Amino acid sequence: MNYLKDYNILKKIYNETDGEIKIPGSEIVIYNNKFESNGNDIYPDRNEYEKKYNENKLRINLIAGEKNIKCENTEKIFDFIDPLVIENNSFIYPLYINRQKGKVKSVIILLHGLNEKSWDKYHTWAKKLVELTGKAVLMFPISFHINRTPADWNDARKMNAVSKERKKIFPDIIETSFVNAAISTRLQFAPETFFWSGLRTYNDIHKLIKQIRSNDNEYIEKDATLDFFSYSIGAFLTEILFLSDTDGIFNNSRAFLFCGGPTMDAMYPVSKYIYDNKTEVEMISFYVNNFDESIKRNNDLQRYFRNSVSAGNAFKSMLNKNYLTEFREEYFNRFYKNIFALALEKDFVIPPLSVRKTLKGRENNIPVNVMTLDFPYEYDHVSPFPLIENIQKEVDISFNRVFEIAGDYLI
Repeated sequence: MNYLKDYNILKKIYNETDGEIKIPGSEIVIYNNKFESNGNDIYPDRNEYEKKYNENKLRINLIAGEKNIKCENTEKIFDFIDPLVIENNSFIYPLYINRQKGKVKSVIILLHGLNEKSWDKYHTWAKKLVELTGKAVLMFPISFHINRTPADWNDARKMNAVSKERKKIFPDIIETSFVNAAISTRLQFAPETFFWSGLRTYNDIHKLIKQIRSNDNEYIEKDATLDFFSYSIGAFLTEILFLSDTDGIFNNSRAFLFCGGPTMDAMYPVSKYIYDNKTEVEMISFYVNNFDESIKRNNDLQRYFRNSVSAGNAFKSMLNKNYLTEFREEYFNRFYKNIFALALEKDFVIPPLSVRKTLKGRENNIPVNVMTLDFPYEYDHVSPFPLIENIQKEVDISFNRVFEIAGDYLI
């Protein structure tokens, strides 16, 4: 295949308006499916979000006021109350499928990385997986990502203004940009929203699976096999789904983890495309170093972790390699055949050593398959397959190599 050609075609033809999108020269069709994310009493209510967000605005103004800086654009990040963001509650997910009669019997759920704005780079991934495995590929957006964000967060002009304010407020800031301004501001001042957004996606996926098992999906058989192709933070979420699976829902599911897999303390996500260093300081403090204390200071978190032991322990075990280690490693030992991880040598966000230390365990003796590849061109975590014309032959070879490995495992 020609990666760049497929990328440009799929980016051009994909839209959320058409229910069915035919790919030129291919037997693969994209079906858009509507999904409703249910709010319920496990999440903070509207008043709690509003109270917290007003406190955040005050904090921002106090910090900026000391330097005589106006931060009206930064404040606006907290004008959106999470439960009321319509885009996050009702959205479209694309399903790649071979044209055929009847429902499909095998599905791969594709989960993306942190701070993704669109499906653009993932369309080629989904198409290739269908070609290699014959299975359908369901691309599911994480809460407050892709098409689940307020429109303003994808407005380059507005977010550039936020980034400029962050530079003024924090002169020593590193890797701020219009791409990461919204998520950086949100997670720096309200790091707990990372957990609540992840939990909503966790529950959304369980709802999706219940719909399939109840024969309520138009394209998927109720007893279809369900596997995962999970990238970056999508791999983190997949591991939590598997680790918390007391009902055996995923006992026969396999997960291919691409550029993902380690505990949070072994990730290094400071990037213009993910979040800046000021946010990283808060995230490490809140989750990696002091999560039990963070829970004690938040009534909603206290309530959740008191009542949701299995899911709560699964999440905690993926924050720090030294926390609930036996719980995590016992699972990987027992279900090692269910996980295959592929890391990239020059990935400094999710380094291969971090993936190996988590999945292979403290003694490096857990038989999870962890592979490392390198490519003969400049690449990084965010862009493993660059859209540069003069290296497309090498990109095609590397892309095909990665997805042939994934396809062989997931077939």
